[in-house]
Amino acid sequence: MKLKPLYIYLGIFVVFVAAVVFFSGVTKQANTPGALSEGAQMPDDDIHSSMRTRGDGETPGKDNVMHEMVEKMNALKMAVEKNPNDTAKVREYADLQITHNPEESIKLYESILKIDPKRTDILLQMTFTFYNIGEVEKAIEYNNKVLSIDKNNLFAQYNVGGLAQAKGDNKKAIAVWKELVKKYPKTEVAHIAEQAIKQVEQAK
Repeated sequence: MKLKPLYIYLGIFVVFVAAVVFFSGVTKQANTPGALSEGAQMPDDDIHSSMRTRGDGETPGKDNVMHEMVEKMNALKMAVEKNPNDTAKVREYADLQITHNPEESIKLYESILKIDPKRTDILLQMTFTFYNIGEVEKAIEYNNKVLSIDKNNLFAQYNVGGLAQAKGDNKKAIAVWKELVKKYPKTEVAHIAEQAIKQVEQAK
């Protein structure tokens, strides 16, 4: 059974492997690299700017990019150790850890929640992290916390369907997503929900 990734919005480098929040191409396969379409260009943002052609006209290779990421990780680790109350740095460091060290990400997110337990963005990250490591019940727990704080959070509402689908309840998942499409047409979440519905119905 193909699972629908929960919609996430990681907001940094990790998006390239996880992609924002379930958050996301609507199957796990959509998170793996694929062929680039003709004319595809790298996003014009701060994250990718360092990966563009350098002043000498040479495009950085894999080794350079990896070296830069290691340096970034080390710098963030030092910043977090120096000031664990800097939740912006803690969040950034946790997001970068999420694909290769999710347990560490969870600890870091929890440290932020101790400071502010109503941070729905962090609760959504916890939802995604637990979902990503296969702990669906824990993912449901954190997604419900989001809804208890903000019942109108569209990302969390979408996740209700994604988590139901992860447990094999396609009927509930489709019902949740159709309701989102009906109530919030022309939104990003409605578009993702439409794609998720198509994926489930085509798999029948």
